[in-house]
Amino acid sequence: MADWGVSVYLGAPDVPARLPGYLDAVAARGGREVFTSLHIPEVPLAGAVAQLSALTAEAGRRGMNVVADIAPGALSQLGARPEDLSVLRRMGLSGLRLDYGFGPEEIAAFTCNPEGLRIVLNASTADPAFLERVLSAGADLSRLEACHNYYPRPETGLSMASLVRSSAWFKAHGVPVAAFIAGGGEKRGPIGAGLPTLEEHRHAEAGRAAAELLGSGAVDRVLFGDPWATEAELTRVAEVVAAGGTLLRVRLVPGLDDFQREIVVRPHRNRPDAAALVIRCALSRSYAAQGPAVLPFNTVARPVGAVTIDNQGYLRYSGELQVALADLPADTRVNVVGHVVPEDLPLLRLIGPDAPFTLKPVP
Repeated sequence: MADWGVSVYLGAPDVPARLPGYLDAVAARGGREVFTSLHIPEVPLAGAVAQLSALTAEAGRRGMNVVADIAPGALSQLGARPEDLSVLRRMGLSGLRLDYGFGPEEIAAFTCNPEGLRIVLNASTADPAFLERVLSAGADLSRLEACHNYYPRPETGLSMASLVRSSAWFKAHGVPVAAFIAGGGEKRGPIGAGLPTLEEHRHAEAGRAAAELLGSGAVDRVLFGDPWATEAELTRVAEVVAAGGTLLRVRLVPGLDDFQREIVVRPHRNRPDAAALVIRCALSRSYAAQGPAVLPFNTVARPVGAVTIDNQGYLRYSGELQVALADLPADTRVNVVGHVVPEDLPLLRLIGPDAPFTLKPVP
């Protein structure tokens, strides 16, 4: 099942004071992962380590895991080795994301660590031949995960096609994959231009970015790359993950009756024989069969994103919920009951054959 988390960067003097309230907000919405780094060039290792125990303690009290990005130099300075990560476990870490510089044999040894730390590889740069060498060296796949990079400099983020391609080996071997989305609030310096994995997400709304990553089938966990995401962003991403499929926000038309509203908010799944012009809910006619007749109502033109319910004029199709993928004309047999909000229209393409989706009414 998909999940999500946040990033907290150590070293700044305000981190200890802000941390409890922030993690409360994340945990209350179901976030369970905290990413941090022990090798940010602008932050001395000693400064990061000084705050690490507070981070892991606060996270642990809320049932959250902390995974730290680490390079060979920092590992050595901390007195740890692939075969002995006890010092990092004592610091409260649940896992390590290995950055550049570790060989296949070292990575395999990391995955067999007796402390049980999860080992996370760089999904953006690891090639299949290298990964096969890791396996041949005796890696424990059950301890292995992957996480893409974030890209601070504008114009350097990955494309979706590149992300899917570089995730393929991990997905084929059952290894969970994470990726980053930018936050819309505070940006981490020194560049301050967002920390997404995909370039197209650098300025994207957080919920849309999360939905597109999860909808790609190549990502299992979404992490805010930027620190201190807003409460609205946390809520939106939590809703996207909890939906278990594409979540579309919908503005219902005034005067809609309770029965048709109930059809809208039920769980939906596109038909396996997906139509070219509309998304068809495979279950809505069975929902409608349990209630009163669907009378004609608001039978107007159907632009892209129109949410419709066939009325009794469509006979056995009465009660079928659809979402328009193209501009369609008015039909006296089709009620227009709402419209997908403009910000979510790009998500329509994620709802393929047999794909689940949820419609959430918003003001």
